[in-house]
Amino acid sequence: MTNKIGINIHSGRIDGDLKLLQQDLRAVEQAGFNAAEIPVHGVDAVVNGELREGRAKQVKKILSGFDLAYSVHAPDRLNLRDFHYPEIQRKVFAASIKFTATIGARTFVYHEGSLMDNGEGVTEEEAREIEVDGLIDLGRLAEAEGVTICIENVNSSLIHLTKLTESVGEESVKICCDVAHSYLNASTLGYDFLRSVQLAKPHIRHVHVNDNFGKGKPGVSPPYIEAMPMGIGDLHLPIGWGCIPYEDVFRILKEYDGIYILELQERFFENGYSMLQELLEDLRDMLERAT
Repeated sequence: MTNKIGINIHSGRIDGDLKLLQQDLRAVEQAGFNAAEIPVHGVDAVVNGELREGRAKQVKKILSGFDLAYSVHAPDRLNLRDFHYPEIQRKVFAASIKFTATIGARTFVYHEGSLMDNGEGVTEEEAREIEVDGLIDLGRLAEAEGVTICIENVNSSLIHLTKLTESVGEESVKICCDVAHSYLNASTLGYDFLRSVQLAKPHIRHVHVNDNFGKGKPGVSPPYIEAMPMGIGDLHLPIGWGCIPYEDVFRILKEYDGIYILELQERFFENGYSMLQELLEDLRDMLERAT
């Protein structure tokens, strides 16, 4: 098994504190991970659509102190189908691509857009076309910067994202397969979960993994302290705590050679590297059995 295995640096936990970023990266490295995903919004690198170049270089200096590969996650509210401030959406997107390149990362993860209530008079199809148009331009910028935009499935299927990336038609715009989101959506919408992963496989360049019980929708759940006991929603649990058939998923993705990011809820960082080491070993064992 040759894939790099990383973990997300939680934006809400870091909240602009670079000392805490450094602390968590140290725990990640000590646990045995060889990659980490950096939230551009968690390190205060973009303000009003402009890259803070000095801050980006400061982050890069911290990251260079660890033997880790890096990817970058977009602000959760970045949305090319939000028409309240459409110009700022594109500016934040472009600045985030430049941040990704500045820190030496090659993958930028963007949550698939969704039509907001400020898009009065705009149909879902029109909103999709506007997003496609934006992704064509931003994909060309990403290519020039040596970055791949990986669109993460949130509220729709991987098959939908496959069609979206084909419409964009840029090699620099591919899919981030969030397995947990796909499992929730398959349960809610009634499509074949494993088949969707199989069909999307040629377009997948980045993978997020965590566990849940297939109840609810991504981003729609009770407060975590209530959701966890009930097993409802996108819980970001360690692999094996839920019921996603990960060995089947990993068999489908056995030829995938990118990074697996274990995307956990922030409470799992609180015990430092010892708990992270155990979670990494469980994931590594499952990958080796499956592939």
